[in-house]
Amino acid sequence: MSFSEKMLQSLADGDIDGADLFLQQALIHDDLAILLELGEILIERGFLIEAKEVFLHLQENGNEEADLVQIYLAEIAIEEEDFETAFSLLDEIKENSPYYPRALFEMANAYQMIGFLEVSLAKLQTLLSLLPDDPTVQFAYAEIALLAERDALAQNMYELLLAAGYKEYSNVSIIARLALTLANQGKFEEAVTYYQQAYQQKKSVDVLLHLARLYVQLKENQSAIPYYEELLELDPSQTEPFIELADVYIQEQQPLKARDRLLQAIKENPYYVYFYLHLAEVYQQLEDYEKAKDYLEQALNLGEEDDQVLVALTKNSFYLADYEQALSYFAEIENAYQGDLLWIVAQCYNQLEEFEQASRYYEMAKEELADSPAFLTDYAYFLRDEGRINDALTLLGAYLTNHSVHDESLHALYDELSENQW
Repeated sequence: MSFSEKMLQSLADGDIDGADLFLQQALIHDDLAILLELGEILIERGFLIEAKEVFLHLQENGNEEADLVQIYLAEIAIEEEDFETAFSLLDEIKENSPYYPRALFEMANAYQMIGFLEVSLAKLQTLLSLLPDDPTVQFAYAEIALLAERDALAQNMYELLLAAGYKEYSNVSIIARLALTLANQGKFEEAVTYYQQAYQQKKSVDVLLHLARLYVQLKENQSAIPYYEELLELDPSQTEPFIELADVYIQEQQPLKARDRLLQAIKENPYYVYFYLHLAEVYQQLEDYEKAKDYLEQALNLGEEDDQVLVALTKNSFYLADYEQALSYFAEIENAYQGDLLWIVAQCYNQLEEFEQASRYYEMAKEELADSPAFLTDYAYFLRDEGRINDALTLLGAYLTNHSVHDESLHALYDELSENQW
């Protein structure tokens, strides 16, 4: 038995110290061919430090497979994220070497890892010119092209793989990948066709989610709903699909189903703040503001996205006509300068007859809401009630002058205030 074999046996027995002793003996006594095989086995089993020692020994002592040794050392360097060393090793392999294609592949892998996707694609393009029908190269090219948002290139390569009979490669559905490239190009109907095929092949969460979202994109909500439902039955730990399904039910005028789905979501994951926020919105649509308040207060207790929750609580308190409470929540918001929120604060102060503060917040809200007929109407009436008719006319006149197509009710209000001016 060679020292290399004894080393591997020690590793299998969990004797790390013994394995290291046998490794040192192997480097002295075993043939280079045996050491090459040892290095390959060590890489395969994940013992990269030991493999590196073997290959460095082979590099220093010469070997007829010198290029292969270089590639193995480059692979280890890539795993160690020592890309400078990896590129240096791979650059030494010449085009006439039988290992040049493998060197190109490793270069492409390294460039992809450091985010140079176009360079990675260029290396794979060169490799494709040498091995045009190699499915591994085709698959790698398609995957990198997809990452680089070169969807037409990726589509072409996935189609070649599919034509060659590969419905799946490296545990990846080629049909689903092809559908994704089509969807990314806005070819939604074609994408649905391929995702349906992928669905028949394997009902994965990813395929179900893409099908549901595509049908929403195509405004076919009724077709989307069963896929969302099946997805959540398959994996109820999902978060975004619960919210998306609730939104679809709202669009379909089914708020009770939206409520039930979000209640289920909270049971599955009571720590995800957005479930509470969306559930509160559903209760507001149902005009059950007390229930909305209850879930928003639970959301606040989670300590996540406090500003967003406080904004929702401010608005909900306004709907409940609890104006002082609304202002109390508003005071806790760190980033409070949102047009619709400032408008609500202005209305709260107006209801509390704190008109100076109301005026201040109406003016602040105007920066974002100057094109909102509803806001302008409310602000104009406020100004009228404050005896500031000229200011109200200026406010409305600016809008009517700057909009060739405008809200007729604003024009009527302008005329009404003009008459009252006299």
